[in-house]
Amino acid sequence: MNAYMNLVGHKVILTSLVVAAVVGATSVSAQSPAAAPPANPTQSQPIPPSSQGQIQRAVGEGKPVDASAKMVWAEVLEVAPNPKVVTDAGMRASIQATGLPWKVRDRVTGIEMLLVPSGKFVMGMSVGDQDANTDEKPSHEVILTKPYYLGQTEVTQEQWTRLMGTNQSYFQDVNFEVIPAEDRDAKIAELLEAGYTRQQAEQKLGAVIMENVVTATWPVETLTWEDVQSFMQKSGLRLPTEAEWEYACRAGSTGPLYGDLNQISWNTSNSLNRTHPVGSKLPNALGFYDMIGNVWEWTNDWYAADYYRSCENGATDPTGAAQNPFRTLRGGSWDFDGKNCRASFRLNYFQGDPRITDYGFRVARTP
Repeated sequence: MNAYMNLVGHKVILTSLVVAAVVGATSVSAQSPAAAPPANPTQSQPIPPSSQGQIQRAVGEGKPVDASAKMVWAEVLEVAPNPKVVTDAGMRASIQATGLPWKVRDRVTGIEMLLVPSGKFVMGMSVGDQDANTDEKPSHEVILTKPYYLGQTEVTQEQWTRLMGTNQSYFQDVNFEVIPAEDRDAKIAELLEAGYTRQQAEQKLGAVIMENVVTATWPVETLTWEDVQSFMQKSGLRLPTEAEWEYACRAGSTGPLYGDLNQISWNTSNSLNRTHPVGSKLPNALGFYDMIGNVWEWTNDWYAADYYRSCENGATDPTGAAQNPFRTLRGGSWDFDGKNCRASFRLNYFQGDPRITDYGFRVARTP
């Protein structure tokens, strides 16, 4: 069953006439508290080094090779995965078995990227997730046969502007109220109920304090899918598929989240109605920041509400539905609550106008 995208709270920049878009059905109950990722997940796991020769012949009969010499597009920052960042020993072994460096910097954009090894996981509705929508079902096993690089953070305004020459983000280098207007109004209302006059309440709260913020390290946003493609054409990078995105997001976890919602994400409960610097919340077990919250992230896949039905018996390197008007976004944003900020939640929107103030992206690249 299709449902319709909820744009409540979005600031939409209208550059063309548009009708409503489709999104997953309304969740059936309130989200249960986020649990910490399991120490030894069983549903989501890297393919062990002993099996990688069968799945990944590019590295030569299962034997690690030095493939970094071919990566002229990247500067190698760290060869082996940092165990303080990639906390799962099996995942570290799988990364090293590829023969590829773990952390690199793209030479064109300056974006730092981490290697995600080939592997298998259960995609879609997490076990026991009462907030799952119909387009997240059925959950199904996915095998990714090739390693790939993914941006450690969402693309920033500085990275975008350096390559594209302009910055169309809604939130950029402006004055923000330290206490947002709506929060201040709520505090005044409380004081009025307590018997203060309006003047007394204003005096008690003090003057409105404004803070000038430089947003170079904030995620670039207010982007269409087509805007992002212009960036990709100039950089030689690409968007991840939905499957690549979710595998990297889960990072071995099997629940709706890979940690406590407010510790890993900027969402409607803590965002002050805006984006925030990338990498300012806790990362997941692969070292990626803001996979949940801050801005929605475009993926390369076309969207269909019933696409997962075609994957019910499993899928290998899936690339999404057939061509249609909508592309898929993942991860949630500063403008959405915990029901929408989940590893399996799927949002969809037109790949062109209008632009939305919480749509951004992170880059991927095949070695």
